Formats: sequence, structure tokens, C-alpha cells
Amino acid sequence: MAAVPAALAELGEDQHAAGTSSALPQAVRTAVIAEFRTRAQFVGRLCEIDALLQTQGASRAVVDAMTEHLDHLQLRRVTDPGSQELFVVTEGQGEAFEVLRPAYVDEATGKLALAGQLRRVSAAGSKADVAEGGQ
Repeated sequence: MAAVPAALAELGEDQHAAGTSSALPQAVRTAVIAEFRTRAQFVGRLCEIDALLQTQGASRAVVDAMTEHLDHLQLRRVTDPGSQELFVVTEGQGEAFEVLRPAYVDEATGKLALAGQLRRVSAAGSKADVAEGGQ
């Protein structure tokens, strides 16, 4: 978290050494909020890139490298249509669902980073459709 030392440096030596200034907690709070905002923006973009790779049929090596990168950043790709609270149903008719785009959960914050997309499909064709979309 590089923003915290920078915020402390901005306070100046006098306030930092005293430690009693009300500016100190506020500076740290502001820096932490900025870091979370920056992470959220980065995570959102990364999830969009991965979703594009998933839907465009990227090579196995690229998908594996991105999966490793997502794991390192504590991002979980969800391709199970059973987790419907993470998805938006976009089209179709039927009782079953097919994953059009995975959902992504930021496990560091516990929040949904990018909602996935589902399409309703008939129950008869659903097993093959879900198997193609799920991982």
C-alpha cells in the first residue's frame, strides 16, 4: 500500500512525530480508500479482459495464465449457473441456464467484481449447453 507512506510524508515531520494530530488518522483513511478504489478499477478491467478471453475462445495457454493471475489477485471466476445471485439473465426461454459470460468475485473484499450473464435454455438441451459454458 504505497499511498499510506506518501500520505504520512505529506503531513510533515512535526505532525507525524507527535502522532496526536487528527490529520494523521484522516490521512491514513483517505489513502486506504484511494487504494481500494484503485484496486476496484483494476479488478473490474481485468475481469472484463478475462471474460472476453473466455467468450472468444482464447488459447489454453492464455486462459491458464490468466487463471493463475486471477488466483494470485484473489479473484474467483464463477461459471456455475447455480450461483444465480452473481448473474444477470439476459435472454432466452426455458427452465435451465447457459453461461454466456462468467461472473467474478473479489475474494479480498467479498464483493462481486463483475456480474456474469446467463441465458435461459430448454431443459432438454441444457446439460450440453451448461457443460460448454461451465468450468
